[in-house]
Amino acid sequence: MTLGAEHNTAMRDQKREKHMSKEAAAKESTTAWESPPVKPLDEAVWQAWKAKGRAQDRQARDARMKALKWGSIVALLAVAGLWSQLASHEFVIRCILAVAAVGTMFEAFNKRQYALGAVFGVLAVLYNPVAPAFNLSGNWQRALVVASAIPFVISLASRDLKAAHSD
Repeated sequence: MTLGAEHNTAMRDQKREKHMSKEAAAKESTTAWESPPVKPLDEAVWQAWKAKGRAQDRQARDARMKALKWGSIVALLAVAGLWSQLASHEFVIRCILAVAAVGTMFEAFNKRQYALGAVFGVLAVLYNPVAPAFNLSGNWQRALVVASAIPFVISLASRDLKAAHSD
């Protein structure tokens, strides 16, 4: 580039800056910015919203527990019905039943149903997969598996009875 070309480029850049600074200059505001008016919180609306959220949480928790109990009942009766075919899957069966018993035990304790919670604690110990109390073979063990469904049925019935009494 020659000296004349550099001078022309510099002149053009100065003109652009001068021209742009006029157009891009910020216009000063004549009024100050004010925040929009805030609507005061209505305590009754807030409490209703919180109550609705708690009710939805309770319904979801009850639905999960109901599914867990029904699934446990079906699993116990299926194990009793398919006794000989499921002998090789004893560890998996014990894990599923122990987890279901522990979950239902915690729910019973939270609802202050301590006797029912203790029964589920005993079931969790009986079906403990790490240190099994008995093998899943034989007739009396099959009867125990069927009898293990009874606390789950009772917990479902007690839930329905409490719901009927509260209505």
